[in-house]
Amino acid sequence: MASRTDQKDANRGPQFATRLASRGNPFVSGSPVRGDQFGDRRAETDFLARRMRLGQNVFVMSPRRFGKTSLLLRANEETRRSGGRVAMANLFYCASRREVAEQLTRSVIDGALGWLQGTLQDVKERLSRLPGVSPSIEHGGWKISLSVSPAGDDFAQEIRRPVELLAEAARRGLPVALVIDEFQQVVDIDDGLPGVFKAISDDLPEVSLVFAGSRKHVMQRLFVGRGAPLQNAAEMLSLGVIEEREMVSFLRARAFRGGRTITLGAAVDAYRLMRGIPHFVQLLASSAFDRDEEPIDELVVKRALVDVLSRQHGELAIRYESLNSTQRRLLRALAGHPTRHLDAREVLERMGLAKSSAHRARDGLDEVEHIILDERFGWRVADPIFELWVQHGLELDLGERLDPAVLWGGRQ
Repeated sequence: MASRTDQKDANRGPQFATRLASRGNPFVSGSPVRGDQFGDRRAETDFLARRMRLGQNVFVMSPRRFGKTSLLLRANEETRRSGGRVAMANLFYCASRREVAEQLTRSVIDGALGWLQGTLQDVKERLSRLPGVSPSIEHGGWKISLSVSPAGDDFAQEIRRPVELLAEAARRGLPVALVIDEFQQVVDIDDGLPGVFKAISDDLPEVSLVFAGSRKHVMQRLFVGRGAPLQNAAEMLSLGVIEEREMVSFLRARAFRGGRTITLGAAVDAYRLMRGIPHFVQLLASSAFDRDEEPIDELVVKRALVDVLSRQHGELAIRYESLNSTQRRLLRALAGHPTRHLDAREVLERMGLAKSSAHRARDGLDEVEHIILDERFGWRVADPIFELWVQHGLELDLGERLDPAVLWGGRQ
């Protein structure tokens, strides 16, 4: 039997269906967002952009999928509009000091200074100020590499040199900033790297350094507390979920922009089902928009969640199967039941684990960011989609669609 919404749409005729199909989806997930696709983080954006214009350092902590990189891009755009120069580097794929130096050099000379514009001769003349930097043109644009240095060179000077170029621009009265995303990678690359950046911070105060990372415990170890190598080097900005009222308003405005209506109740459901985490809220809203049902109400959002869980079943199963048996047991225990007290006897009995085994499983799951320590609720599954699948989709065969009745108790 056709649903209430299906029947209503059918009564509107084929022109309505064609009009819906021709519209673009206004919700974006899976990559950093820009412009009006960015959810409301006005206060955080203003704070960060102001610090960048004033040459002050900030370290940004945020779990994955909370919109950290999107915030950095927005603050970057606003700083540039006010006349500042900003370099953005990402250390996620760096595995050595040399690669860190290359990443920083590329971001400064291209993103902030614009030295890769013009003829090959122009570029080579500018880069003559950077000994050891070799430019080459490859498919897709310029490639910047550092020549092999003498044995024993730790690349500290090569890391420092591009930041010195920014400092020179700052002395000419220009606000300058260097944004380093996934900064927590320095811990895995080289134990001495945090000290290199501390020295740069101390010696070049004209440059605003923005250190951003998604592994909270690593970032805290770098910046907070006794013995932290970058203690007092930067002011903290910690990202939480976007407030419900703001995100609900954003969802409704974006749907309207796409020519559709999402009801207040549906927007609230999308927010709460995804625990307010921006990436997942937009993912669910995008799936609901794709159903081409008007209006997008609570029922459409529920169906859209089933769509998401069913589409991602294979990937979620692989993620689960990559864990050892103790980690799986802890994950199942936390799904839908966050706890602050993993050492509590009733919790250990429910998991069937000894305290030492529970701690090892916790540390392993935390390391790969499958669980997080939520300030409000304690230890919980980080990904709300994964959490719902662990609760309701473990027994599915590959390719099998989740039964909505499992999630909603027959209320569809």
